[in-house]
Order: sequence, then structure tokens, then C-alpha cells
Amino acid sequence: MLGEIKNQIHPLSLVPIMAEKPWGSRQSSIFYPSDSQANWGEIFLAIRDFGLTSRVAHGPLADKPIHQISQNWGREFIDPPSPAGWPIPWTIWLERTGDKPGPVRAKSGPEFWRVLAADPDSWIGAGASPAEADWPQRLRRRLVEPGESFIFPAGLPQAQGPGITAIKVGLVKTGLKTLYDWKRRPDAWDYEPAPGFEVEITDSPLIALKEPPHEEGLALLGQGPGLEASVLTTSFHSFKGGRFSIVCPIKGQGRLNSTGAFPTLRLRPGAATIVPFGLGPYSIVSNTSLAALIFTVPKAEQG
Repeated sequence: MLGEIKNQIHPLSLVPIMAEKPWGSRQSSIFYPSDSQANWGEIFLAIRDFGLTSRVAHGPLADKPIHQISQNWGREFIDPPSPAGWPIPWTIWLERTGDKPGPVRAKSGPEFWRVLAADPDSWIGAGASPAEADWPQRLRRRLVEPGESFIFPAGLPQAQGPGITAIKVGLVKTGLKTLYDWKRRPDAWDYEPAPGFEVEITDSPLIALKEPPHEEGLALLGQGPGLEASVLTTSFHSFKGGRFSIVCPIKGQGRLNSTGAFPTLRLRPGAATIVPFGLGPYSIVSNTSLAALIFTVPKAEQG
């Protein structure tokens, strides 16, 4: 039985999970059609956290939750095993804001952000300014443009301003504190403090990542505990395999090809694809200048 399951190891496209949020938007997003009945604020591309689990989109393991697959494949899926025994070491999601900013939060672990779309004068906020007494003015605001990438260190208060779609990656089971959330009166949108929570001021800075030169291959954007974020800068790249990764296309169309280990798999923006540790050589091919973010476990953690 185990041998039969191992023969099914191939890239796994995941079904996005959409979550309605009060800071979301009814306007059509860059990946998904408009839905006038819901404010889509968070769209989870790969998750086994917060009571949610991703499922396989198609193929012989269609609709299977990823934690069951990992239990069957063991180290053929990811090696070393991800934190707390989960089948993926990170949560990857899209977050978008409409005409209002999101809540002010602080995480116990670091987060990677990549801005995919932003209205003119859109901003993200981080840290706190002692000269200001009230939130969200205590956040240091930074104007952002599409294509910028950031790392938020653990404990750094953060917020996403209006009109932004960003892809975000954080460690699973990371502690979350909402410093200021929305008052949900129908006639007002504003921040209010979480009851009984004391604001912790941190000196850890927001880290802006410099875009690497666009040369042939996979360019490293940034590296943190348990996470390596890279960007595919050409329409073709070949991989030797042997490393767990999650591929997240952000522009164009492409395919995952192999020398026969698995059928050709289509890549499209707005959907994540897991590439298990035990997979052999494969290539990413595109005729439309595919752009993709690829997240891997840092080499130092590979035994």
C-alpha cells in the first residue's frame, strides 16, 4: 500500500480557501472574479492551521486534505518534518483590503510579504511612534508599489492600508495578537483596542527586500527561520528536485514538466502547488513569461 501511494507523488495543486473579512473588497481581484455578496479579505493558498486545511485540486488524490497525504508519505513529502508535525511548515495566503485598512496585529513569528497590487498612495504600517498617542497613527507608514517585498520580524506591530493585495507567508501555529480591530458599527469604521491588551513597543525594524537582478534562474528574495523566498525571473527553469517547495504563480501561465515522473501540470496565478521532497527532476516552462514566488525550506535545515 505504501509503495502504491509513493508512486502517486507528484506536484499537488491546492484549492484556494476564501474568507470574508470586514476590511475586504467586493471588487474583482487580480486573480478571482467579482462577487458582490462577499468581502473577500483573505484567500488561503496553502494552510494547515487555524482549523483550516488545504485540499488537492485534481488528480488521483483530488479532494484529499494535505495532512492525510503527509501522514502516508512521511519523509517523502517533506524532510526534515515541518514544525509540530504539520505537513507544510508555513501558511501562505493572499490578503486584500478595500477602501479601509486591515487590523493592527503582532505575530510571535516573522512574516514575508510581497505586494502584488496597490492603488496610488497605498501604504503598509509597522512599528510604533512614541510621539503619537493614538492608533493607527502610531504605525510608521510606508508607501508601497507592486513588486516590493518585506519581512516583518516577530513582535513588530503591522497593518495593511487600503487598496492592497499582498501574498503573505508565516510559520504555522504562530501566536497572533490583534492590537486594534474594527468597530463594526454600520456608520463608522475605526480601530479600537483589544480588551485588556497592553501595546508592546518593539525596536525591530521593518525589513524591505531589494529585488534581485533579473538574470536567468531562480533569484533569492529573502531568507528567515524555516523559510526561503525566491522569485522565478525567467519563463523557464529546471530543478534537480530533492527539496520541498511551494510554487505560487503571480503572473502569466506556465506548466510543471518532468521526464516522466508525473503528468504535465498547469500553473496559474492565484493557486499554489506543492512540490514534495521526494520528487525527481522537473522543469517550469512558460510561453507567457511566467512570474512565480517559490518558497523552500532553507538548505541549512536539510539534513
